[in-house]
Amino acid sequence: MSVTGRLAGKIALITGGAGNIGSDMTRRFLAEGATVVISGRNSAKLAALADRMRAEAGVPAKRIDLEVMDGGDPAAVRAGIEAIIGRHGRIDILVNNAGSAGAQRRLAEIPLTAADLGPGADETLQESVANLLGMGWHLMRVAAPHIPAGGVIINISTIFSRAEYYGRIPYVAPKAALNTLTQIAARELGARGIRVNTILPGPIESERIRTVFQRMDELKGRPEGDTANQFFATMRLYRPDDHGQLERRFPTIGDVTDAAVFLASDEAAALTGETIEVTHGMELPASSETSLLARTDLRTIDASGRTTLICAGDQIEEVMALTGMLRTCGSEVIIGFRSEAAIEQFEQAINESRRLAGDAFTPPIALPLDPRDPATIDAIFDWAGENTGGIHAAVILPAASREPATQVIEVDDGNVMNFLANEIVGSIVIASRLARYWQTQRLTPGARARGPRVIFLSNGAEAGGNTYGRIQCAAIEQLIRVWRHEAALDYERAVANGEHVLPAVWANQIVRFNNRSLEGLEFACAWTAQLLHSQRQINEITLTIPANISATTGARSAAVGWAESLIGLHLGKVALITGGSAGIGGQIGRLLALSGARVMLAARDRHKLEQIQATIRAELAEVGYTDVEERVQIAPGCDVSSEEQLVDLVERTLAAFGTVDYLINNAGIAGVEEMAIDMPVEGWRNTLYANLISNYSLMRKLAPLMKKQGSGYVLNVSSYFGGEKDAAIPYPNRSDYAVSKAGQRAMAEVFARFLGPEVQINAIAPGPVEGDRLRGTGERPGLFARRARLILENKRLNDLHAALITAARTDARPMRELVELLLPNDVAALEHNPAAPAALRELAKRLRSEGDPAASSSSALLNRSIAAKLLARLVNGGYQLPADIFAHLPAPPDPFFTRAQIDREARKVRDGVMGMLYLQRMPTEFDVAMATVYYLADRNVSGETFHPSGGLRYERTPTGGELFGLPAPERLAELVGTTVYLIGEHLTEHLNLLARAYLERYGARQVVMIVETEAGAETMRHLLHDHVEAGRLPIIVAGDQIEAAIDQAIATYGRPGPVVCTPFRPLPTAPLVGRKDSDWSTVLSEADFAELCEHQLTHHFRVARKIALSDGASLALVTPETTATSTTEQFALANFVKTTLHAFTATVGVESERTAQRILINQVDLTRRARAEEPRDPRERQQELERFIEAVLLVTAPLPPEADTRYAGRIHRGRAITV
Repeated sequence: MSVTGRLAGKIALITGGAGNIGSDMTRRFLAEGATVVISGRNSAKLAALADRMRAEAGVPAKRIDLEVMDGGDPAAVRAGIEAIIGRHGRIDILVNNAGSAGAQRRLAEIPLTAADLGPGADETLQESVANLLGMGWHLMRVAAPHIPAGGVIINISTIFSRAEYYGRIPYVAPKAALNTLTQIAARELGARGIRVNTILPGPIESERIRTVFQRMDELKGRPEGDTANQFFATMRLYRPDDHGQLERRFPTIGDVTDAAVFLASDEAAALTGETIEVTHGMELPASSETSLLARTDLRTIDASGRTTLICAGDQIEEVMALTGMLRTCGSEVIIGFRSEAAIEQFEQAINESRRLAGDAFTPPIALPLDPRDPATIDAIFDWAGENTGGIHAAVILPAASREPATQVIEVDDGNVMNFLANEIVGSIVIASRLARYWQTQRLTPGARARGPRVIFLSNGAEAGGNTYGRIQCAAIEQLIRVWRHEAALDYERAVANGEHVLPAVWANQIVRFNNRSLEGLEFACAWTAQLLHSQRQINEITLTIPANISATTGARSAAVGWAESLIGLHLGKVALITGGSAGIGGQIGRLLALSGARVMLAARDRHKLEQIQATIRAELAEVGYTDVEERVQIAPGCDVSSEEQLVDLVERTLAAFGTVDYLINNAGIAGVEEMAIDMPVEGWRNTLYANLISNYSLMRKLAPLMKKQGSGYVLNVSSYFGGEKDAAIPYPNRSDYAVSKAGQRAMAEVFARFLGPEVQINAIAPGPVEGDRLRGTGERPGLFARRARLILENKRLNDLHAALITAARTDARPMRELVELLLPNDVAALEHNPAAPAALRELAKRLRSEGDPAASSSSALLNRSIAAKLLARLVNGGYQLPADIFAHLPAPPDPFFTRAQIDREARKVRDGVMGMLYLQRMPTEFDVAMATVYYLADRNVSGETFHPSGGLRYERTPTGGELFGLPAPERLAELVGTTVYLIGEHLTEHLNLLARAYLERYGARQVVMIVETEAGAETMRHLLHDHVEAGRLPIIVAGDQIEAAIDQAIATYGRPGPVVCTPFRPLPTAPLVGRKDSDWSTVLSEADFAELCEHQLTHHFRVARKIALSDGASLALVTPETTATSTTEQFALANFVKTTLHAFTATVGVESERTAQRILINQVDLTRRARAEEPRDPRERQQELERFIEAVLLVTAPLPPEADTRYAGRIHRGRAITV
C-alpha cells in the first residue's frame, strides 16, 4: 500500500525522539507518511517509544527506526549517522530536538565541575553547552553530506534565548548561539539546496514548565506564579479554553509539532534561514543592538582608585591598546592571559614599550587566567584585593584572536570542541566568577559605590566574516541579558533585606566586526573606558563599531574639544530635520542637540533613526543635559515625496514640541543618474518632488507659525552642483538632481524678501562629502563607483548611437536595418561584415583594439542595460523600431566591464574632484554639519548660499549674461528653407512676432506651432492667419502629450532646425506668504508650486529630451516673462524658474556635446534680476520684444560644423541670455 501525506517518502531523523516534543513529533511525522529514525542516549526509552508508535499508528516496523547515540560526542554522531545511512541511504529531514534543561542556578552558582552539582543542577556548564549547542552542530556537520537537495534541517531552540530568564544562563546562552549558528548554516547549505530553519517554542503547557517556573520564583525570591505571569504579559494572543472563553495560556506541544511538519514539508520549500516563534506572539526582540555613532570624550572620565581586569586570550595588540586607554583615564590595570605563551609575548611587548617610554613607565601586572581552572581567576581577585583594593570593572576578550577559516558545516571536530570549551564555556566561566566575586563584596554603611561594569570586547574584522565570532556574540548577548536581570533583582532583594552590597552589575559587548580601519581599535578602547568608568549606561546590549568611524563621527580621535564650543549655542530652539537618520542630516541633528536644541529627526528607516536617537541621547546625558528622552524625537517612515507624510510630520513635530524654529530641508534622493535624453519623465518628477517640492511644502506649512512667533529659519541643504548666483554648474548624467538642487538654492534667494523680517531662509551647498554615500555601503556602491560605471556604459551607448546616426546620414538606410546589424552582438563579426556601413565597422575595430580582453565589452557590443537604453533613445529620437528588437540579443558573459576598468574610471572621477578642491580634501559629513550649526547662529543673513565644499571650484560654469549683437550673416543664411518649431501658448505676443521673423525676415520654409489647448491654437490662427492660410504655419494641439506632438510634427513636417520652447501657462498670481496676523489660505499651495515646477521646468525637460536627438536642430528654452503689471510674487517666481532651469540648460548643453546630434541648447530669460530694469512704457516694451527675437536667433541659428570646435562649442551651449 502506498504511503500518503505531506512527508510521504521522506526519511526523517528526530533527535531526542523519546522526549515530550520528540515523541509527539515522531507521531505526527509518521502520520504524514515519513519514515522516522529516532535517536537518543537511552535505548530502553527509544525502544518503548518505537513499540508504542507502531501499535498506535499501525505503521509497518520499517517506518520507525531507532539509533542510540550521544549527540554531544562527535565520534558517536559519526557512527550513528553512518549506521542510519547504511539502513536508509539518506536523510531528508534532520530535526535537532535533543538537548537538556541545563542547571537552574544563578550565574554565580553555575556548576562548573561535577563537585558543584546538586539540587537544581544535574549537569555542568560544559555538559549543558555540549548538549544544547554542540549536539545540533555535530549532527548538522555529519549529516549534511547525506542530505540531498530539497532536504531540511530544523533546529529546535527556545524563545527564552531572547528573554530575561532568571537562573537559566546554562540553558539560554547556548540556545542563543544555536540561533545564529542556524542562520550561518542556512547560508552555507543554501548552495546545496538544503533548507535550515529554527523553531523557537515558548513555554509549553505542561507540569514541567510550571515546575521550572516555580523553581525560578524560588531563586528570585518572588511569589509563586511571578515568572509565569511575566511571560504571559508578553503574549499578544488569547486562545479559547475548553468552554470557548479567551484566555492567555501557554502553547502546546502540538503547536510546536505543527510548525515542524510545515517546515519539513514542501509547503516551506521557499523558506530557509527563517525563525518561527511558537509563543502566542511573545514580544521579545530578536536582538538588542545599536551602533556607536559618536566619539567619546575621555577628558571627563576619572577612574582614579579603580582597577580594571582585562581577561584576554592571546590578543597582545588589543591588550596594549586597552591598557593605554584605561591608564589614561586613571584606572589601574591587571591583565589575565589564558596561556603562559601569551604572557611571555606580552612581556616582550611591554619591555619594548618601556624602552621607548623611558624609566618612568610602570608595566602592568600580567597573571595567568584559565577558565578551565577557576582557581586561577579567584587568585587574581585575591591579588587585586591585597594590592589595588579589588576589581571594579572587567574587559573580557575571546580566547583566541583568530578563528577557524573553515565554514561551520565543514569545520573539524577539534575546532568545534575547542570553540565550545574555550569561547562559549570559557566566557561564561569568567562571568560566573566575576559575579560570584562581586556578590561577596560588602560596603561600609553609608558608603557610596558604583556598580561593577563589564565589557565583552570582540576581535576585529576578519576576512571570513567573523562567522564564529558572531556565534559567540549571540551567546554573550544572552548571557549579558540574563546577568543584568539577575543582578538587578538580587540587588533589589539584598537592599530590601538591609544588606550593604555593591550596586547591580551592568554589562555590554562591543563588536568590532564591521570595522577594518586602523582607528577601529582605539575607538573601541575609548568606548570601553567610558562605559566602564562613567555613569553612562546603554540599554542595548550589543554595541557595534561603525565601518567608517571618520565619516560616521566626524573625527578619528577618541576625544576632542569641539563639543564644548557648541553647548548652549541653540538652547531653547526646536529643529525639524528631514533625512535625519544618517549622513549630513544625522550629524546636523546631533550637533544641534548638543548645542541645546530639541530636535525631530525624520527619515524612512526606523532602525537607523532609533540608533542615532539613542546615541544622541546618550551624548546629551554625558555632557549634562536633562530630560534627554524628550529632547530628541524621531519620525520614522517619513518619505518626503509623500505630501500626506509631510502633513503628518509637521503635526507630529508640533505635538511633540509645540513649535519649530529651524526647518532643515535635508532629505533627498540621488536621482536617476542618466543623461537627460535617457531619463524617464517619472524619474525626473520623482527627483523634483523629493528634493525640491517637498522643501516648499514644509516651508509653506511652517512659515505661518514662524512669522507669527516672530522668528524662524529655513535651511535648504542644496549642493555645489546646484550652481552659484551668477553661474550654473553642468552636472552630466544628473540633470534632475542638479535642477532640484539649483531650485533649493534659488528658493532661498527669491523667498528671502517675502519671509523677512521674521524668518530667515538660506541654503548650504556642499560638494562631494566624505561619507557612506560617497564610498557606498554593502547594498549600494559609492558615488564615484556609480559614476564610473555610468561613464563606461554611456560612452559605449553614445558610441553606438553616434555610429548608427552617422551611418543613417551617410548610407541613407533605414534605422531598423542598421540596428539589425548589431543583433549578433559580436564586435569581430561587425568589424568584418562587408554589408555594414563604415561607421559601424570602424567602431567595432576601435572597440576590439582598445578594449580590455578580460571584459566581454571587448567582444560584445551591448549588454541588456545598454541595449534597452539604445532602443529607448532611438525611439525617443523619432525612429520607428519594434519594442522587442533586442529580445533575443545574445547575453555577453560577466563582467561586461571589469572591476579594474570601473576602478580606473572611478579614480579619474575622484582625482578630478580632488583637483578642483583648494583644500585638497573633501569635507566629512561632520565638517558640513559643524559649519551648518554655526551658520544657523548668524541672525543677519538671509537669501544666501554657503558653500562648505573644501574650496571646490568647477572647471566649467556657464554664466547668465546680457544679449549683445546678432549672429553672423552666414549663420542667419542657414535659416533659409528650414522648418522651425515654436512650442508654447501663454507668450502669444512673443510667439507671433517670432514666427513672423522666421518666415518674413529669415526665409524659413515653415513654422510648426505646438500649443497646449484648442483655444490656444485658435488664438495663434487668428494672429497668424495670413501664414496659416498660406500653408506655412501648421498648428498641433499637444494637450499633455508634448512628446507625441513632437513625433507628429517630425512625421508630418520633417525634422526641425530651430526649436523655441516657451511655457504653455503663465506664472501663478497667488501671494507667496501671508502676514503674520492674516489668513494664509490664499498663499501659493504645495500643489500650486508642484504645478509651477511641472509647467516651467518639467515642460522644458520633456521637450529637450526629444529635440536633443534630432539631427540639425537647435533649441532655445524660454523662461517666463514679467511686465510692469506683474506682481512682485510673479517677478520672484520668474527669477526662481530662470535660475533653476539654467542648471538643466547648462547640463544638457554639455551632454549634447557627447551625442551624435550635437545640437545647440541654450536659454533665453525674459525676466531681469532687478525689477527696476524691466520695461516701463510701450517703446521700451517693443525694444524688449525685438531683443527677444535677436536672442532667439543668436542661440538657434545653425553653427557650421567646421566652427563647432571644442572652444566654440562651449560658448554656444548651456548659456542663459537675458533680454
